[in-house]
Amino acid sequence: MAAAGIDVRWGPSTVTERHLNLMTRAGERVSLYLSGVSAQTAEVPDDVRTVMTDAEIVVLDLAAESLRLLPLVKASGRPVWVDVHDYDGEAEFHRPFLDAADAVFCNADRLTDPVGFLRSCVASGASFAVCTLGADGAVAVDRDGQTHRVDAVPVDVVDTNGAGDAFFAGVLAARLAGAALPQALASGASSASTALGTKHLHPILDAVVDVGVL
Repeated sequence: MAAAGIDVRWGPSTVTERHLNLMTRAGERVSLYLSGVSAQTAEVPDDVRTVMTDAEIVVLDLAAESLRLLPLVKASGRPVWVDVHDYDGEAEFHRPFLDAADAVFCNADRLTDPVGFLRSCVASGASFAVCTLGADGAVAVDRDGQTHRVDAVPVDVVDTNGAGDAFFAGVLAARLAGAALPQALASGASSASTALGTKHLHPILDAVVDVGVL
């Protein structure tokens, strides 16, 4: 992370969520959660508060600790991006994140009407909302109610782990660079294809992991 120019700061606890992914040869996946992480009780350090205030965008993980930090994030006045993953449209845990979000990401695994859900997010205050559709690419709705679609980039799928996060990162990077939503979606699709084409999260990790450094 440091080599990529990313300033990483660990909180009071370095414990993270753990889950086991079961994969088929076709790249399909089922995730079994082995352990979660409770919200921390320590006071939020001042430098973390400063980072929130100085950030262009605050990305919140869908977790208990992020929920604890949500009031501070709102107070920072910075745009909030969230990925609610396979949200079913009803689960209460997701609601505070959705209410705070300036940008919402999700997948269509458990949504009967993805575009309808995206429109509801925008109606509730989000600037835009995006739903990934697997091999069918992704669809987004902007603040004007306009629908945008992007095709998936053709790739020989090796492993689907990390594809959604890669898509999110591609859109984020493009938006930070000033790209309009259609171009940002294309960037996300390109990033997702990179993750799909490798057995790890990115091709640069292949050699690193294979020689046992990680």
